[in-house]
Amino acid sequence: MGSTGNVERSDAVAPQRPLSGFAFRLISSHLADWYRRPDQFDPFNRYLADKGLTVASRFLVVCSLVLVTVIMLLTRFSPQGPTSPHARTANAVIIVVTVMMAVVLSTRRSLSRSWSYAFVLYSETGIAAAMLLYSNPLAALAHAVMFSVIGGYIAFFHNARLQSLHMLWVFIVVIGIVTRISVVENYSDVPVLVALVVLVGAAIYVIPFASQFIFSILGTDALKSQLDPLTGLLNRRGLADEVRLLLERSHTHSTLLVVAAVDINRFKAINDEYGHSVGDAVIEKVGSRLVECAGPTALIARIGGDEFVIVDSVDQRSFDRLEHDLLRSTITSPDLPEVAMSIGIAKIAGPFASADDALVAYPTLMRRADRAMYSAKARGGHSVVLQTETD
Repeated sequence: MGSTGNVERSDAVAPQRPLSGFAFRLISSHLADWYRRPDQFDPFNRYLADKGLTVASRFLVVCSLVLVTVIMLLTRFSPQGPTSPHARTANAVIIVVTVMMAVVLSTRRSLSRSWSYAFVLYSETGIAAAMLLYSNPLAALAHAVMFSVIGGYIAFFHNARLQSLHMLWVFIVVIGIVTRISVVENYSDVPVLVALVVLVGAAIYVIPFASQFIFSILGTDALKSQLDPLTGLLNRRGLADEVRLLLERSHTHSTLLVVAAVDINRFKAINDEYGHSVGDAVIEKVGSRLVECAGPTALIARIGGDEFVIVDSVDQRSFDRLEHDLLRSTITSPDLPEVAMSIGIAKIAGPFASADDALVAYPTLMRRADRAMYSAKARGGHSVVLQTETD
């Protein structure tokens, strides 16, 4: 009995050995999943906002830019740094633009994903240009560790594909500098050069890669907490976060803010008659159909067992198309029972004086859409009701 217990324990522990085949397969699976993950700029910013860490994270990025600026400023007073008039002028331009970037990060209330991409692009080219301005390429190679700052930024705010492009770009820049050192400067101390490349490479590659890889694994639960696991649509919490961002972007537009409340008719009866697996298939099919009906900017959420919500900011033509498509969105399939929905729609015209005013109007629209949905349910069958009254 004792020996059997020992065998069972050793079998359970075996897959956890660092060099086992199981461990390598697990790591490979995590790497593949990490590389396929979507850009995390919006989810991570929402997570920071929920935790009250937006200001602190922005402060860290600004401090990193200030550090880079100080390093570049100090090199102006060194014979190893930029010495020619053109090099010193270019160095000054990069310093000024970097300071401007820090000011923007310090003062803007919110930053879009496109602005973040522009920031990454500038940082990549600016750091490379600053390194090329050094009169001593060894000093330039040592200061290549500045790339670790942008690598760390990408690790937390963007995806693995952008990180891969960053690593490729850094590799090209470092190889160019090493070539200049060994060929143009005819540097003969190979061990020191190799040691310096390894040290710089560890700072540039290992730290950002490890940060992003570990963060992507640990952040899975945070990301999933925004999504409904069955349909992949937003859940109630995710919808609340996304609505805030939508209204901040669109409250100044002369468009219609639209809310549609959707409920599946006789869903309990479907579950009871056909079983929960068919019920789940119906839920998934309804979610897919709502995605087909709604526009590309729409927020679609499953907020209850058989309850869905669509929120969008659209023009009148897009609204008419949404209403028409929802009216025709009954589901028939050889594998599923016929499904009808009760849909209530409410709308209000923009613009709003502020994002806060739009956020105040949103719950009112939700209540109106919900009442319209119950009116549609009272009609029976598949029905869409547009609520025109105001509270």
